[in-house]
Amino acid sequence: MKRRKLAFCLGLGSLLIFFGVVTGADAEERTHKWSVGLRGGPSVLTQDAVGNLNIEGQIGPLFNGVVVYDLHKYFSFGFEAEWEQHKLDQPALTLGKASTASLLIRFECHLDRTQPISPYFLFAGGYNLNSFSEDDGYQEACEEDCSVDVDNSFTIKAGFGVDMFVLFENAAINAEISWKHNKADMDFFSGGAQVASDDYSGSALNLLLGFRYHFPVSPF
Repeated sequence: MKRRKLAFCLGLGSLLIFFGVVTGADAEERTHKWSVGLRGGPSVLTQDAVGNLNIEGQIGPLFNGVVVYDLHKYFSFGFEAEWEQHKLDQPALTLGKASTASLLIRFECHLDRTQPISPYFLFAGGYNLNSFSEDDGYQEACEEDCSVDVDNSFTIKAGFGVDMFVLFENAAINAEISWKHNKADMDFFSGGAQVASDDYSGSALNLLLGFRYHFPVSPF
């Protein structure tokens, strides 16, 4: 729990630092239509992966791609795809790695586009494609053909981000912090037969850092 609180504080602190980097303002309104972005960062599960079995998930990598279309000066619509992975551990055994590929429809509400820093709120919904890769040590300890299956799940996501036009006119450094829901059934098999089933809690706090390119359009 201390590790998760520390990761949250670091993520929030990172955004505050980026806000403090830029001094001065750009009075020219930025007019765009399309933008694309690539980001990456850490993902932290917000609770035990399987609480009833004392299975914890470790901090894992997260990679994200996004395409957004501006419906209005303050509202945007788009799509995003992201992949994350977490190692799952019991006190004396590593079970393996849980991976999630998420496909989402995304909405953004922008607060100000006349400054070098352009903050926004985001909400997204979609589908999680969950999978699991068993660790060799878990297979040996099982002494039979053991496997773990995690069902797919619907998801929602909410967060806050900022585009920082500090290097180029249209290419922005992008930082984003969000929470994504992921609840699914986890089934345990041994010798081809299901021996246990429990709830998998893959909901995570995510910190992303990368770039977004905003394709310029003429305001005339």
